Amino acid sequence: MEARQDLTEQLKAFGKEVERFTNLDIGDEQVMKQVLQRLIHKIEVLEGGKITITTIFPPLPSN
Repeated sequence: MEARQDLTEQLKAFGKEVERFTNLDIGDEQVMKQVLQRLIHKIEVLEGGKITITTIFPPLPSN
């Protein structure tokens, strides 16, 4: 039950960040960079050029 509440809170926080991102003036590159830096935990470039982006939010459980 507590894990579900944590997930709900994380999803709400993610929704707020996405809303802030979508309301940005895309022409303001510095602000966009700051928002993306807050959402991305790490970026990995693997052999063969594959890119993996890990966000600050844990993966959603599969049903």
